[in-house]
Amino acid sequence: MRRIVPIVLCSVCLAQAQQPVLKFAKLHHDFGRISADRKVSYRFKATNAGTAPLQIKQVVPSCGCTYTVVGQWYLKAGESTEIEATFNPAGMRGAVRKSMQVVSDDPVNSSITLSFEAEVIQEIMPSTTALFFDEVARTAPRKATLRLESGNGQPVQVIDAKAPGAPYLWATFHSEGKAVVVEILMDGRKVPANRLSGVDVVTIRTRSERMPIIPVNVQWALRPSITATPARIAWVEKAGKELRATIALKHADGKPFRVLSAKSTHPSLRVDGYGKAASVQQELVVTLGAQARAGNYNERVVLHLDDPEQPEMEIRVSAVLR
Repeated sequence: MRRIVPIVLCSVCLAQAQQPVLKFAKLHHDFGRISADRKVSYRFKATNAGTAPLQIKQVVPSCGCTYTVVGQWYLKAGESTEIEATFNPAGMRGAVRKSMQVVSDDPVNSSITLSFEAEVIQEIMPSTTALFFDEVARTAPRKATLRLESGNGQPVQVIDAKAPGAPYLWATFHSEGKAVVVEILMDGRKVPANRLSGVDVVTIRTRSERMPIIPVNVQWALRPSITATPARIAWVEKAGKELRATIALKHADGKPFRVLSAKSTHPSLRVDGYGKAASVQQELVVTLGAQARAGNYNERVVLHLDDPEQPEMEIRVSAVLR
């Protein structure tokens, strides 16, 4: 028995030593500066550095890239293959980093991460394609600025910049070196009286063949001349009793105004206190009648005002009656 034991132990050691080992020549690749309209590829070399056959089970890429196993999924000891990563930078800009997981039956490293990076360059690189104008007064314009940087070393050339259908928006532009600075102005004085917010598009036309049109989304909201406190009414009560809430309306510029009428979206919801003399502050009482049944209510109270800048305002009313 003493002569047999060493043989058994050596057999065990040999079985443990025979296992696949997945190795890559490199785990990361830098594509450097690339154009947004050009796909790029790189082949990662994979080798079975173990002593037993290796099976590549799957390759799981992150979004923005695809892969191809060039060669074979099953590798004998010492054999190699290549995994080609293809990156499509369309719609991207600036520094980008992507990765993929290679899953195999390597008992030590069953999942290995491959990655690549690139700096995606567009012919024209806008500093932003979305602008926000909040709390715009109806008495003065507001300005926002964006830059169109050159991505190919050539000067950016803008033909014009317009916002069709939005007379309250206009744009001016001027060159700064190879870049162009575009100033977009929002004039609250030209917004129709019945509008307090909106989304428009300023279209910038350039002489670039690849990027002849650069759309800029402009989201805006005017500062209301009359505000309500509270801005929303919410009740959580038992059904069968009358619910009341007081709303204070105030003019931001201290001008007197009147509440001409009020309408609600539910017959059990009424408004009292409108029709009074003009004042810089008005007080209304919103009542949900006791006849309202149990359930969830999401209603509105619409107030009609004599203020030329804000002829109408809406109060949201919600209730949970048990």
